[in-house]
Amino acid sequence: MNILIVESGAKARTLQSYLGDGWSVVATGGHVETLPDDRRVHGKDAGKAFWANRPGELPSPPWVWTDRGEEAIRKILEEAGDDPEFWIATDPDREGEFIAWCLDRILQEHGPTHRVTFQEVTKEAVQAALEHPRGVDHGMVDSALVRKFLDRLVGYRTSKMANTVVGRGASMGRVQTPTLGFVVERELEREAHVPIPYFEVHALARGIDLEVRFHEPDDADAWRDEAGKVHPSRTFGREAAEGAYEALSAAGVVTVTEAKSGTRHRRPAAPLSTDVLLQAAGSRFGWSPRKTSALASMLYEAGHITYIRTDSTRLAASAVQKIREIVKGAFGEDHLGEESRAAVVTGPVQDAHEAIRPTRMDVEEPGLDDADGLRLYRLIRAHTLASQMASSVRSTVSLEAASEGLERPLTGSVSWRTFDGWEAAYAEFMGDIATSPPDVPLEAGAVWPLDPGTEERENPLLVEDQTRPPPRYRPHTLIKAMKDAGIGRPSTYSRTVEKLEERNYVVVEDGSVVPTEPGRAVWLEAAPLYAEDADEDHDPVELFSTEFTALMEERLDRIATGEVPAPGSWEEWRDQIRDLHALAQERRNAGGMLPGQRKMLERLLSNAPGREEDARRVAAGELTYEEARALIGALKEQGVKPAATEGQMKYMRELLADLKMSDEELEQLTGVRSPDVIENSVQASAVIDELRRVFEERRPPSAKQRRFIEDLVKQAGLSEQEAAALVGLESLDELTGGSEGTASALIDRLQERTAKTA
Repeated sequence: MNILIVESGAKARTLQSYLGDGWSVVATGGHVETLPDDRRVHGKDAGKAFWANRPGELPSPPWVWTDRGEEAIRKILEEAGDDPEFWIATDPDREGEFIAWCLDRILQEHGPTHRVTFQEVTKEAVQAALEHPRGVDHGMVDSALVRKFLDRLVGYRTSKMANTVVGRGASMGRVQTPTLGFVVERELEREAHVPIPYFEVHALARGIDLEVRFHEPDDADAWRDEAGKVHPSRTFGREAAEGAYEALSAAGVVTVTEAKSGTRHRRPAAPLSTDVLLQAAGSRFGWSPRKTSALASMLYEAGHITYIRTDSTRLAASAVQKIREIVKGAFGEDHLGEESRAAVVTGPVQDAHEAIRPTRMDVEEPGLDDADGLRLYRLIRAHTLASQMASSVRSTVSLEAASEGLERPLTGSVSWRTFDGWEAAYAEFMGDIATSPPDVPLEAGAVWPLDPGTEERENPLLVEDQTRPPPRYRPHTLIKAMKDAGIGRPSTYSRTVEKLEERNYVVVEDGSVVPTEPGRAVWLEAAPLYAEDADEDHDPVELFSTEFTALMEERLDRIATGEVPAPGSWEEWRDQIRDLHALAQERRNAGGMLPGQRKMLERLLSNAPGREEDARRVAAGELTYEEARALIGALKEQGVKPAATEGQMKYMRELLADLKMSDEELEQLTGVRSPDVIENSVQASAVIDELRRVFEERRPPSAKQRRFIEDLVKQAGLSEQEAAALVGLESLDELTGGSEGTASALIDRLQERTAKTA
């Protein structure tokens, strides 16, 4: 039996439809092995930041099953039968290669293994991949391993520091923290912004917007912005602006003094890489990176587009040829771009590292029952076609005009498209564009009356305003900042931004990313501890600077291609991070009381009567780090328990509201009459555990569970009442959700029943 192994269940279903008898496609659901991370299951290994290694070798940690890894392997071996041959087709990137390495180690004792990759889930690409199998790429595996070891070392070591500096639950990460830095630093820029006032005067004549040009770049009193750039149409002088406004109002007409014609060409953008796709969907549709990634995954797994995690902007030669044929047929030969513009990759399709594109360019719209999925597909197709098309062309006229009584000139411009070029493919996403010159004489000596003013805009218009602070990042522009700085990779862009929100380091308000107080504290108080000044032997090193993180990413890429050895890189970084952590500890210990210590002492002292002097010193911030640490230890030794946190109390009240539980029911369940009488965090935690248990018991099944159950009930040939009886219920309406609910139990029973029937 030939067993083809992929990560996604949706991809598995697509591939199964391509392969004939003798093939079975199974999905792992992602990673099957990981580093130990649960103390209850994995013991002391779960707390290790790194494992020792022999010189010239990478560490060899004890790999453990992921949550679904062992079950995935069991199902693969069940499907394999007695004489299997395994074809490992996990994703064609570093993480996919790591998963392939794990599967290869586990499965090779059960039968021959082959590694295959393909950039697109099409029958042709899969067949080509199966005809050209290879071994596991150990360069890519080493790169993935070093990245995991680095993320573990940085995350574990620095998060412990963040816990002491910021408070319990705080964390830092190798890519996560520099990304947070973008958000916090932008907020600091906004707070430090000093508005610069300015005046502008506009006149609308024959539909063309003209501005008074108050200054020339070399004027000593020219208006300049924060960066020192001159804006000729702005002025500091109220009198000058009001004088220009009055002159235009009195004259009522302007005379064109100069009209310079020109031409502007707009080249198409390169084919789509992951970050550009996320930015394009974010700016055009307002979608979050998470939504765009999910829709793109759906399109890829269904075989409609190529692999979605890529930094490449290249296209396969066969794809370029097909694109150019479509452009020629749909828009004409004059719309084709230069041949030299078509950057291509060669070699077998499964080895090509391509940009994101449709797998079948002739398909204008695949058969999808998802409106947003179709929009994204059309955007990808339009962008791909446009990338191989000619530049669009616009005619431009730069204008200068005068008006009686006005000492300064007016300037403006008009343009219209004379050749659509690549924009023909993008028409759906372009909006209205002028394609002919305005019906107005564009020549020196032409006299234009001012247009009548309206309620929305008077004419002429005197503007009194001031500069705005720099805009906050939006999720997709934050990803652009990551890409521009060289931190993160296509597989991590979206997830990194999500993590910041999940950890409450940022919130998204009206589409903008805003740092929270914990987020600011991580960046401004904990991250700076990991910076080493330069000396005669070393350059300066900041662990969480974008420069240092980008150098790591660049080295990881070189490890993947075999240019640099993995063990040496790991050992260098390990020692560097160890030294930086020791320095951070020294700085912390030598400083004053940390915010996390203050919060803990406030909670402890609220339950420790007679310690008014200690409470005063804490409130005044008089304690050092060591004094605060000693006081916390002394209070805990005396049996003092800290008051419940705000987060605990908020969560408890949310659970009570969801459960619609009265005070009497709460007391009967937990012995606590009301949240108002909770004395400490231990008591709060116990109450929350009980409420969570009840919530899980009462929670209805998810929509996905209900659909799955309905399908299984049909496969088993049972009525709804017969199915409900399998878990002791009278009706499926009585099912409960959650991992321990009756819905989950029924799914297991029905799967067992359908398996036996099969």
